[in-house]
Amino acid sequence: MNEETGKKEVGNELENEFENTVETDQAVEEILNEIDETEENIEEIEAEIVEKQADLGKEISVLKDEIIRMRAEADNVRKRNARELDNLRKFSLDKFAKALIPVADSMDKELEANAKDGIQMTVEQMVEGTIMTQKVLLKVLNDNGVEVINPEGEKFNPEFHEAMTQIPSPELEPNTIVDVFQKGYLLNGRLVRPAMVVVSK
Repeated sequence: MNEETGKKEVGNELENEFENTVETDQAVEEILNEIDETEENIEEIEAEIVEKQADLGKEISVLKDEIIRMRAEADNVRKRNARELDNLRKFSLDKFAKALIPVADSMDKELEANAKDGIQMTVEQMVEGTIMTQKVLLKVLNDNGVEVINPEGEKFNPEFHEAMTQIPSPELEPNTIVDVFQKGYLLNGRLVRPAMVVVSK
């Protein structure tokens, strides 16, 4: 191998190494650029995460405040309903009690008249006073949804009547009410007390 050929080969090798070094430098440069871009992307993502965390923190704070307000409102509603229910229990008979006062007044007047010295009341006057008081009482009951059950002559109905006894009665059909021991009462259509009755056989 001559000297010139040797120089050419060394030159070629140096050229190849230089090209390889340039290619390697370019590859490294590309990798470094990619790393820089990745770092920038990571920073952007981190900034977005921090911003979203701040937004979520605000939303959570707003929701917590809303829950506290809703609980307070629910508690207030519960307390208000309890007060109203208590008042309803205490004063549900207010109207009825006021309506009964005139009946009590009428009975007081009758008793006062009987108690006064020198005043003689006849039986007819006492009966008349009692009838008037009864009319006032029945009107008060009726005005407040209380209905009297006085079923004499009607068919026996176990929903509203309670049979005390049965007697034979040829004039009446079986299960007809012959007599009423005690009247019954309905309150707005609901049975309060059944009528105590005598029923025909």
